[in-house]
Amino acid sequence: MLTQRLFKKETIGQSAGIVLFFTVLQRIIQTGRGIVFARLLGPAEYGVYTLAFFFIPLAITVARLGIPSCFSRYIPQYEQKGALKNFLKRTYLLIIAGGAVISLICFLAAKPLSSIIYGSSVYHRIIIICALTIFPYAIFEALIYSFAGLRVFKLSSALDFSQFFIFTALGIGLVIFYPKAESTILAGLISFILVVIFFGFIFRKYLINLNSQALKIKENDFYGKIFKFSVFFIITPIINTVFNYTDRWMLGRLTSLSQVGIYSVALNISGVIFLFGMIAGNVLLPNISNIWEQGDRNKVMQMLNSALKINTLFLLFGALILFLFQKQIISVLYGADYIGCLPVVGMLLIFWLAHSIYWTIAGYAQLIEKTYIPLICGSVGLIGNIFLNYILIPPYGLMGAAVASTFSFALILIIMHVWFQKEGLRIKPSTISVCILPLIFLFNNLVVVSLFIILLSIILGTNFIVTKDEKDTLLRQLKKVISKFKKRKQ
Repeated sequence: MLTQRLFKKETIGQSAGIVLFFTVLQRIIQTGRGIVFARLLGPAEYGVYTLAFFFIPLAITVARLGIPSCFSRYIPQYEQKGALKNFLKRTYLLIIAGGAVISLICFLAAKPLSSIIYGSSVYHRIIIICALTIFPYAIFEALIYSFAGLRVFKLSSALDFSQFFIFTALGIGLVIFYPKAESTILAGLISFILVVIFFGFIFRKYLINLNSQALKIKENDFYGKIFKFSVFFIITPIINTVFNYTDRWMLGRLTSLSQVGIYSVALNISGVIFLFGMIAGNVLLPNISNIWEQGDRNKVMQMLNSALKINTLFLLFGALILFLFQKQIISVLYGADYIGCLPVVGMLLIFWLAHSIYWTIAGYAQLIEKTYIPLICGSVGLIGNIFLNYILIPPYGLMGAAVASTFSFALILIIMHVWFQKEGLRIKPSTISVCILPLIFLFNNLVVVSLFIILLSIILGTNFIVTKDEKDTLLRQLKKVISKFKKRKQ
């Protein structure tokens, strides 16, 4: 059956290839969408649009009760027990209830929430549309995590891309006729509704025919176990979202919404790196979770170290291109209104490269089932970020916001690394050396290019950073991908 073929599990290489393909395609479209939105809306309305997506993720985090985050850990476990259907039924009912309640609360409190986010209640209509988005968005995320937990990244990527494409096409159309932030938020609401209905139907059809997974869960403390695991994924994403938007929110309150729009363009340009950086973490966790369940801890450590090094090195060379051509990219694509963000792009590249490293190793907390570790680390970073933004934005503006966020996130990574070491994570010195390489972007163009030439010589000429085995493994994987691509083309 077609449904069974769609849900056929993938290897790590296949998963990475699928995610990479959709990521590249999505990034190309997102760049075009960002240009259209930024040009048609202008810096002030673009700032309003940006802060709307500060509110939505916060509300979604509470609405979903953190439950989808446990799918990568527990779907393989309950699949082995033959109780997948019962596991999903119980967890989805909780997500549906949470989404409905939070959506209603935000709808009723639109004016107060507008005052908190924008400093004025005049944007309450934006909040109302955001509130209506919460329920379908919660189901959307549950489906994304379900497909990832089942190791069918073709479906999770297709779902994500479909929502993104509909949002983009509809959003551009609406903004052309009505150039206000409301148009973009409404397009997002419609896109979530459409994809949830379509992919939800496919998933339901698959589960109905899955007779091998019909056992009932007989654990007395099932919900206690799920909430114990998931509770930190309610608080931790809130901490992370507030952290990632602290700079823009405080820029809006301490300067103007136009400054928020300009700063957001710098984040968009540099954030290309994190979009690719997420691939390793997204693909890696479900697979190493399966290996962890089999008891092969050494293989998990080897995979984590290799993923950190290879992923970070690839991202560094991508970041180099963005760094060298940032002026041309911003002036040609976004226009003169946003040229003021140029000085902060290098700092924000460091910020997003650090995010990519975090995204790869943070999953270790799920493996050892100590999900409070990212929460505590993130809380320390958030306190530092709020304090530094408050101190640095008034005298230094955009650069103050960028420095505050980057320094605070580096603090999170350092604390997490030390803590994970005590919990058994073994990060090699060569991996650590790669993880500090993003600091290269603190220098000017000439120095950066010189350092990259030296780095490339070390990688190709020695085994200090990338070992011979890792190079051979990478070459074999690339040859397999190229070979499969040629066969399909023929």
